[in-house]
Amino acid sequence: MRPSQILWKTARMDRILLVRHAQAHGHDDADPALSTVGEQQAALLAERLADEPIVRVLSSPRRRAQQTSTAIAERAGLRAEVASLLDDRTPMPSAGRWSDYPEHRWGWLRETPAEEQDEDGVELRSAWTRLNGMLGEDGPAGGTLLIVTHAFVIGSFVASALSAPPSAWMLLPIGNASITEMQRRSNGEIAVVRVNDSGHL
Repeated sequence: MRPSQILWKTARMDRILLVRHAQAHGHDDADPALSTVGEQQAALLAERLADEPIVRVLSSPRRRAQQTSTAIAERAGLRAEVASLLDDRTPMPSAGRWSDYPEHRWGWLRETPAEEQDEDGVELRSAWTRLNGMLGEDGPAGGTLLIVTHAFVIGSFVASALSAPPSAWMLLPIGNASITEMQRRSNGEIAVVRVNDSGHL
């Protein structure tokens, strides 16, 4: 049994690494797999994270995310778990809240596929609350929860952690196979340590 598997049973998760999936094929397919470049990015990402104390890997149900998470999890001696709360979503203003977003973004937002729309970001905030609740469990400190998901999901989680305005996620560039890190402090606060780190690519 590898050390990372032992940690799964004993370590308290006090850190989250949010990873955007590696590059996928074009958008013609509703659920595209990784491209050749994306497969290379996933391998580099797994190498970058090889020494991290990862105790759990959660993935969006989308193929591009599952392929990315599998590369990371296998390197860590773990099994990636699919979590629907990490699916691709875009926060959308409800009828009375369009003024929360810059007017020049309205047309773009209205083009969001219906199945990805999250009115007022309710589902994403709920997902963030659930993930935050996974931190601080009993046991020795030092465990890392690794999440593979999508750009707008990561942006929304960062905005929630910072109690930022509703449209703040739109200002956070999150590249393919990038790493965003958050850490739970001893007082319960969540610190955003880094955003969109792609130094391994």
